[in-house]
Amino acid sequence: MKLNLPPTVAIARRVYFSVGRHAPLQSWPPRLRLPHGYDCVLTAYYEGAVAAHNGMVANISDIKPALALAVAPLDCAMLTGADTVLPNPPSGENIVEFLWQRLPAHIEGGRLDRLVLELSPRLRVEKTPTSMRITRKYEFAAAHRLCSPELTDDENLALYGKCANLAGHGHNYGLEVTVEGAPGAAGFIMAPDRLDEIVEAEVFTRFDHKHLNEDCPEFENLIPTSENFARVIFAVLREKLTGDGHRLAKIGLHETQKNYFEVEG
Repeated sequence: MKLNLPPTVAIARRVYFSVGRHAPLQSWPPRLRLPHGYDCVLTAYYEGAVAAHNGMVANISDIKPALALAVAPLDCAMLTGADTVLPNPPSGENIVEFLWQRLPAHIEGGRLDRLVLELSPRLRVEKTPTSMRITRKYEFAAAHRLCSPELTDDENLALYGKCANLAGHGHNYGLEVTVEGAPGAAGFIMAPDRLDEIVEAEVFTRFDHKHLNEDCPEFENLIPTSENFARVIFAVLREKLTGDGHRLAKIGLHETQKNYFEVEG
């Protein structure tokens, strides 16, 4: 059988390491100036054509030692002080940049395409050859009822099922906010506390523990499906997260463990 196979594949390898840091910089949030540590997860993606003679882009066994060598100066190290290997403040963005420079640009037929550093369950940094992004995760709760004003109660029930129950229902939403840009002098694309303040003001204050149909004017003429909810969240955050060398790149909304909605712009 002859198939029209795509020519390239991205392969990934993951490595785990731990770092400590603190930064005696006034530009850093007070809590980050104190010594603290992270159990980090780094995933490196190499993309390239699949070789006909062995069916591989690159041998994973060759990527494994390259990753180990890259993270070795950081593992179990304090990234602040006279002995630090980082030339810049030890932000996640600068750690990713340091690791990008230490990894081979090519391994066999694969080109280094992406690095993803997870500093915690709530924070990750992603770098490609042309961009860098940070993603922070949040949680909040809200209720809604799915119904169209143009339909009867029976028609809404037929369309939306139990989500059209008259009393409504609620979700514990997971929200991912991704900001793209270049790190500033402090090492951040955007100061994490400032990002938290904006999400608090623009998302939590508007929607947390609210009934979207009854309490939120954003849905006065908009059915509060999670598709529309994701669009609204992106719209209210976009203006506040655009400028000073960064922009809102994406939001992801987890309605349940099974349902996820994403808006990218």
